Amino acid sequence: MGRMLDDSTPHATHGNGANQAGSFFISMKPPRSFREQLSLMESRGLAVENELSALRRLAESNYYRLRGYWLTFEENGRFTPGTTFDDIWETYQFDGELRDWVWRVISPIEIKARTLFAYHMAMECGAVAHEDNRYFKNTMAHAKSMESLTREKSRALRDGVPCVVHNIDKYGDLPIWAAVEIMSMGTVSQLYGNLDAAKSNVAKLVANGFGVKPFILRSWLRHLTYIRNICGHHSRLYNRVVTVRPNLLRADARYDGEKEFPTLLVLKRMYEKSWPAKWGCLTGQIVEVVRAHPSVSLKPMGFPEDWETVIRCEMPVEQR
Repeated sequence: MGRMLDDSTPHATHGNGANQAGSFFISMKPPRSFREQLSLMESRGLAVENELSALRRLAESNYYRLRGYWLTFEENGRFTPGTTFDDIWETYQFDGELRDWVWRVISPIEIKARTLFAYHMAMECGAVAHEDNRYFKNTMAHAKSMESLTREKSRALRDGVPCVVHNIDKYGDLPIWAAVEIMSMGTVSQLYGNLDAAKSNVAKLVANGFGVKPFILRSWLRHLTYIRNICGHHSRLYNRVVTVRPNLLRADARYDGEKEFPTLLVLKRMYEKSWPAKWGCLTGQIVEVVRAHPSVSLKPMGFPEDWETVIRCEMPVEQR
């Protein structure tokens, strides 16, 4: 991707255009119509075979949403020769189907993590132990998690969520088994990752439920929360630099990297332990998605040539 000309300095501007660092921003460029956007793309070497279709697709998506999908077709600010608008749209469509698949595959993991965290927290430490910072390593991080829970609790009360209204009316508080139903996956992941092993066995017990060690599960939940949020916000997953990378098992270490393929390995390992019979069907679905878009390259996502074999085969699950 060529360097953008817009100044990205994160300072507030004043009325005269000066920012807090003492420099000046350039004038905001004027908006472009869909037709002007398409003309700009054509001027940079893009071939447009069906103008009406391209204009409709720009109106359905957004120039800057599509912008991320032509990074692999661009060099020095111009499209590589032969690149068509349909090439970009095909990549965009593939990414949407990939995100839908990833979202569906993560959902059972999220529910199981909530369930095991609530169960073992309650059984080991008590019904409202999640509110007690003594069970957590970092009290400031715990306080932030509780702030998030308080916001979710207020929203749930406002929306009349039955389990929340019932518990607040009857007990004045939410037991952990009710609280996890309104926690975000991020909050559950943060609380789990902050557990103090010296104060309880909760981290180990939850990890046992997934067949891995606590430090591996902490990494995986954090990573999947990040990926889930990308999918939930309809952001681009294809050819993205993954900033929250998972710790891979030794058997998978050769596939480590900052792209998306490690996510599939994390999902595979979690399903091998929890729902092994379902993984074959799920891998079949992702293979179908890939085959439905044969023109889309998997290399920008870090997929090896034998990726189908890698995600299908039954390699022994090791722990680091």
